[in-house]
Amino acid sequence: MKNIKVNIDNLNRDLYLMVVEEPQILNELLVLEGYDPSQLERNVVSQVKKLLFQQTVAIKKAHRDDIYKKALMLFQQTKETTKHGILAILQERSPQLQFNNLDKMDEQDLRDILNETDLLDLMEKIEKNDI
Repeated sequence: MKNIKVNIDNLNRDLYLMVVEEPQILNELLVLEGYDPSQLERNVVSQVKKLLFQQTVAIKKAHRDDIYKKALMLFQQTKETTKHGILAILQERSPQLQFNNLDKMDEQDLRDILNETDLLDLMEKIEKNDI
């Protein structure tokens, strides 16, 4: 038997050119190997959509995290320190809260509630470019 050397790069290039010129050949090759070309196409489209969605989610999460960090920095600069002052700010900003139970809370719990409401307000303002 004769020893024949095959140039894989040339073989790949020729196969590629053949498929580009006549795409149905690729479909026939896939069918011969037991694959459904239309199902493969649907799978690829589905996978691309999934990856695009994941990328969009990651971008939005990064944007939200950035806004949260900015709001937290701004809030840390203007934080109220006394229990009475915190209660007054909470009553002004969130009148729907039940304040009869807030009087029983300690200063740290009140700060936490104020932090959450202020951070949400600040994040909203930053997102609208008001700040």
